[in-house]
Amino acid sequence: MSMVCTFLLFFTSISTHAQLSSGTFEDIKSEFNKASQNSKEAFDAAENYLAKAKEINDIAEIVNAYEMFVTHFSHTPKAISYTDSIILLTKNTKLEAYPAEGYLLKGIQLYYNSKYNDALTNFATANDMALTSKNIRQQISIKHYIGLLKNVSEEREEALKIFEENIEFIRKNNFEDKNPEQYLKSLFALANSYNKNRVLDSAEVVNQRGIKVSLQHPTKYLYPWFLASYGVTSYYQENYDTSIDSLLKATTFLKNNEKALCSNYLYIYGCLEKQGKNNIGITYLYKVDSIYNEKPKVIFQAREAYEFLNKEHKAANNAKKQLATIEKLLAVDEIITEEYQNLGKEIVQKYDTHLIISETEELLNEKEELINQLQDKNFLSQKKVTALVILSILFLIIIFYFFRRNVVYKKRFNVLMEEYEQKKVQKEKESPAIEEATLVSSAQKESIGLPQEIVDTILVKLKKFEDTHRFTKRNYTLTKLAKELDTNSTYLSKIINMTKGMNFAKYMNEIRIDYAITQLQENKLFRSYTIKAIAIEVGFNNAQSFSIAFHKKTGINPSYFLKQLENQKQESTI
Repeated sequence: MSMVCTFLLFFTSISTHAQLSSGTFEDIKSEFNKASQNSKEAFDAAENYLAKAKEINDIAEIVNAYEMFVTHFSHTPKAISYTDSIILLTKNTKLEAYPAEGYLLKGIQLYYNSKYNDALTNFATANDMALTSKNIRQQISIKHYIGLLKNVSEEREEALKIFEENIEFIRKNNFEDKNPEQYLKSLFALANSYNKNRVLDSAEVVNQRGIKVSLQHPTKYLYPWFLASYGVTSYYQENYDTSIDSLLKATTFLKNNEKALCSNYLYIYGCLEKQGKNNIGITYLYKVDSIYNEKPKVIFQAREAYEFLNKEHKAANNAKKQLATIEKLLAVDEIITEEYQNLGKEIVQKYDTHLIISETEELLNEKEELINQLQDKNFLSQKKVTALVILSILFLIIIFYFFRRNVVYKKRFNVLMEEYEQKKVQKEKESPAIEEATLVSSAQKESIGLPQEIVDTILVKLKKFEDTHRFTKRNYTLTKLAKELDTNSTYLSKIINMTKGMNFAKYMNEIRIDYAITQLQENKLFRSYTIKAIAIEVGFNNAQSFSIAFHKKTGINPSYFLKQLENQKQESTI
């Protein structure tokens, strides 16, 4: 719970500096809804809403603001922290639907972060409260996500039963018109579940119903998803022309959803392959390859496409293209094996890493045979052989370089850890009451050229600025800090240069990096963040500037530091 409090304090700190809008809460909410979910405009609107709510100390509106942040950071660990804030804030209040809504939102975000057991625990808590308060909307949403969890654990028949019961529950309580979005979500989940269980006649009926209802919605909510689902149903029904038509229509709406696009392209290929139109179908496999080159998150769809491409090139007896495809398959298999072993159950079952290792051995053997075949047919000229030799030498040089760099990085990491421990011990020995530790010698003060009283006052304030971690706020300038410390930028610049031995920009980078190192060492949750999230959390605007500053200070990259830290933590628990 202390971590939750930390987040609450952090967000409170942010909100106190927000520029309050002259508009109403409805105006700000409208701004939020109009903005793209992950945009800066959406974040600013949520921050503005929270500041306005806190100014009048309205708990209900504060909760609304936190829910806006949950939407903005959806599918990330940060969204979970906001749901914790909602639960904590509403536990002892009489707000209608709370804290059940907080537990429901937390369960949803845990689900999207692949923390399925924790998600189920929060759904169970929310369900108990929803039953007590007879909150129909919450009960429907909870049933919906429990059904999705059943799909994750491959309990498809049980999931289907839950989705069927949920639709019946919605109709029984006349909830189609009260919450059309949830009704459409439940319809889509049911259609998808019918597809998974190959109950295709029912899937067709539900998809047609979903298409009709979604077209009646002001925003055509989930319309492209029902089109895609109908295309999948038609594929399994062997109605390939209908399937292709629906899938192509869906792609026009899903251009910004790379995973959905790739899934559609794979089904389109499947339809064309069944019709014997492989030469056209293969173009859709290359579309998946093209998307993967730009968006690596579609790696699993890319792997499936490469498997099909390998089969196509093998059938066409095109050894050169087959070899290139096998190289791509080996590359994605290596990434999946190294980076995706901790994903949720559904992905682990669908792409078992042990199975991938076995398939990799087969691919390597096939690769070797293809190379021999190409050599036998004189596909490799003397120039290519020379090029291979040069590449091998370069490869060895690269291996040596990375080996040597790893040794150097390891030493730097160890030095960094020793410095951290020394600072920790020194900090524990220091008396917090001794403010003189922030002061400087008389000689230094004279060289600054400012009165002693002014220098001492600013240094005390500067130390408090560091101790309270206010530097984690982004876009700090020398002028802004000087204003906060009740001084001018010229005085502050001189004092920082003389006492810290660096300019303002470097000083801010240094204390932020020190804070990041401390948090990564002491805060387990912090270590689960992406580099981008860590950068933003400690005050940088983006991952690149954070990585550059981190390497400049420590001599190693933050990703390497994080990996070594995790290894160290794991070894200490064994």
